[in-house]
Amino acid sequence: MLILVNPGASRAEAALRELETLLRDHRNTRVIKTSSADHLAQAIMQHGPSSARIVIGGGDGTISCALPQLLALGKPVAVLPLGTANDFAKTIGVGIDLAEAAQVAIEGVEHRIDVGVINGRPFLNVASIGLPVDVAEAQSSQLKRRLRIFSYGASLRQAVHGAQPFTIDVQIDDRPSLSGLAYQVSVGNGRFHGGGLTVSDHASIDDGLLDVYIVRPGRYWQLFAALAYMRFGLGPKPEVLERHTASRVTLRTRKPRAVNVDGEICAGTPAEFSLEREALTVVVPRTLPPGHLGLACVGRSAAKNALT
Repeated sequence: MLILVNPGASRAEAALRELETLLRDHRNTRVIKTSSADHLAQAIMQHGPSSARIVIGGGDGTISCALPQLLALGKPVAVLPLGTANDFAKTIGVGIDLAEAAQVAIEGVEHRIDVGVINGRPFLNVASIGLPVDVAEAQSSQLKRRLRIFSYGASLRQAVHGAQPFTIDVQIDDRPSLSGLAYQVSVGNGRFHGGGLTVSDHASIDDGLLDVYIVRPGRYWQLFAALAYMRFGLGPKPEVLERHTASRVTLRTRKPRAVNVDGEICAGTPAEFSLEREALTVVVPRTLPPGHLGLACVGRSAAKNALT
């Protein structure tokens, strides 16, 4: 196995020490600390071809950053969730306990998942405009290290109080376009984003669909109600929350707006979305957690449903 660790991830420092102990009996591994996105890409292309599996240790941004090289190489990919939110790991059933995640990387089964594409760039979780961009801009490395997952709540409160609705035109497949004001529009390939917000009640990363949700203007309590509904499933679906499924999506705004892609602000509108079906092989637990919905094989052994 080739294990690539982002030392800047919020949980990486302690994890690197623990990995030495966990991998003591697994001599056929190479662990590399990557100093930058370019170093990560170079390490994948240099050492990946001779590796049976590639393990990415980091957060959602680290995994998304490596995605072009991982897709080009075509090797199975495992995850050590060392970031703040770890939404992708949660989607594929990998918990944050490092020892358990390492065991999945070593003994887990391979399963093919979909990959979203925005303006030609691949992504795994969700791409959003509006509030998630404001939240990302309010985040900092120090805040993430100090508050971990609670940093999203702190940044979210700040973003909500300063939020302004914007005009959006959403084209979903060949249906009539949806136009009007919105606080947020998100297009998801996976199930979770933003530290555990659910894109859709039925979203999974291997269902061949993109999931779209739009948060329309309303009172502040309605906005928080929508976020609580997506995070905890509390109450009925708020009126300000609108959901759709699609295979292609186009987002247009009156003025160019930044797009948050898997936690990184790296795209803009107009944005064209599509889906690459079963484009990436990932390593998942042999048995998924009870009630897991991130993969379509929910409720059954992942080993029986792995595509080999």
